[in-house]
Amino acid sequence: MYSYVFILGRPGSGKSIIYKKISKRLLEKNLIKEIERIDDFPVLLELLEEDEELENHVKKEGGFEITNLDLLDEVLQRINKRVKKQSQPDKLIFIEFSRDNYEHALTNFDQELLNQSLIIYVYCPFDVCVKRNVERFEESQESIDNHIVPTDMMKKYYKEDDYEDLYLESGGKLKEKAPADLVVINNDEENMAKLERELNEAEEKIKKSKN
Repeated sequence: MYSYVFILGRPGSGKSIIYKKISKRLLEKNLIKEIERIDDFPVLLELLEEDEELENHVKKEGGFEITNLDLLDEVLQRINKRVKKQSQPDKLIFIEFSRDNYEHALTNFDQELLNQSLIIYVYCPFDVCVKRNVERFEESQESIDNHIVPTDMMKKYYKEDDYEDLYLESGGKLKEKAPADLVVINNDEENMAKLERELNEAEEKIKKSKN
């Protein structure tokens, strides 16, 4: 059975809504007893609070821009240590983050952990993500999603990612390259009925992993 589900995709791709919908399904169908969500943003905030001299980031557009990208690896390394301690039978831990190079980012996690994982890659075109990134900040208020990635960082860091390149070339190549089981959810339009259908493959994989 999977112990971890990674939800990967650009800021604004729809990772949060996908987490909410799939976790609701799993709990309602009694496929899992306990679910925990780990978003890398609160962990990143911990590191930024330690960066009092602003050596690794600058504040911008109601958010901040990372100036030392090594910090992003350190965030994932902290998450790797924490979730291994939190793993329990009948508990599923969702791990959410955005990067420009997922092949590299996932090397921050132990292979033993990845062997117990499902990766959900959320495909969404860049221009749609930029629009949603702003809308999310305006609508989310006090939730964990109440942050914005500055537009220039979206263009500089998130405009392209290696998983998108592989997916657009061949979905099969992306699955071969991934270090764990992987499904792609295409969330390129505002269509909840379509999104619900896209979630079926991920739900089925989690269901089968219990057997």
